[in-house]
Amino acid sequence: MPYQLIMKKFLLVLTIIISAFSAFAQDAAKPQDTTKVAPKVQKPKGPSEAVLAERKKMDKMFAKYSRDHITLDLLGTNWNYNSNDKGFGNNNPVGSTGLKTKWFSRGVQIGFSWDFRIKGSRVSIAPGVSYSCSNIYSRSSMQRTDTGGTTFQSLRVFGADTTAKINKLVLQYVNIPLEIRIRSNIDKFGNCFKWAVGVVGGVRVDEHTKTKMVQNAQTNVYIVRRDPDFNLFRLAPTFRFGYSFVNVTASYDVINVFKPNVGPKANAFSLGISFTAL
Repeated sequence: MPYQLIMKKFLLVLTIIISAFSAFAQDAAKPQDTTKVAPKVQKPKGPSEAVLAERKKMDKMFAKYSRDHITLDLLGTNWNYNSNDKGFGNNNPVGSTGLKTKWFSRGVQIGFSWDFRIKGSRVSIAPGVSYSCSNIYSRSSMQRTDTGGTTFQSLRVFGADTTAKINKLVLQYVNIPLEIRIRSNIDKFGNCFKWAVGVVGGVRVDEHTKTKMVQNAQTNVYIVRRDPDFNLFRLAPTFRFGYSFVNVTASYDVINVFKPNVGPKANAFSLGISFTAL
């Protein structure tokens, strides 16, 4: 092999070795970065420990509450009306006093409800179903004409041997109540205070008037049904407050008892004592 070719190969190999050594030396001379990168702190997802502890406390307390599935209301019922309105007195025959409801009118309501607690709180939502019956007592009779609708007149006066007793109007509904309930902390007796606000909507399933006639020693009861002038539906805001299983309750119907233009204007209301269980 010629001498010149050998020298060229030798110089090429030498150049490669020197270049590699120089690059390695430069890398070794660079100062190394010893700064440690702090790991990213991940924030815990969801509620804090304090919130979870409070929820656990409420869960334990709520397990001791009565869910008030059964409700029995003993009510004083009446109507809000103007005795001078049409149908109550201003168009009645001479000598007729129109409608005068009695203060001791009364009613009853019994219902069942579910109780769904809002997670982590002392508030619950309670839909349900109920039956209600209201009795309106008066010294009046209910009359109906094809043109004038329903009117109220004073009870007819009969002979000396016949007496008409207090007349009763009965209205019965199947209802769908909905309440928002709030409970206080349980006291040392294991009971709590309760507040409930809601609304109830109902469908009338029966209405009738009952009049008792006493003639000498004989008593007859007359029942009249199916007056078409009554509204089919009712709607009322409700309120209930109490301690343990005893409460006071109230409601006020925003829908008129009678249909528009065929009966007098009257709104039913109630105030009473409510007993809850289970």
